[in-house]
Amino acid sequence: MATKKNSKPKGKSKDTTSTKATYEALEIDDVLYQTTLPEWFKHRKTWKPQEEGVIASQIAGIVRDIFIKEGDSVDIGTRLLVLEAMKMYNEILSPVVGVVEAVSVQPNCNIPKGTVMIKIKPNPEKGEKKE
Repeated sequence: MATKKNSKPKGKSKDTTSTKATYEALEIDDVLYQTTLPEWFKHRKTWKPQEEGVIASQIAGIVRDIFIKEGDSVDIGTRLLVLEAMKMYNEILSPVVGVVEAVSVQPNCNIPKGTVMIKIKPNPEKGEKKE
């Protein structure tokens, strides 16, 4: 049985010889890279640092335990709560020295990414911010 070969490939073919890549500068941690960037990356929502003392969830999860309450004084590294996400227990620590203004979550509650869990009023006189 003879097979018939097509002289033209099916579908559209791309002419890659006429496309010239344009390189753009991308700075990450004070290092400058030359790279190509897709259109969606050029028009993405830019990152903004969150307010100092606002502790928001970086991933959806379940609050398993809370170690502080409103009015408590905290130092850098004080255990605030445990957030279970993807079967891992993540201990959330205080990034600032200050006083707990609000605890917005309760044990065993499900929270989505970006939920403000705790607000701490920073007290710069008692310590320095951890970097």
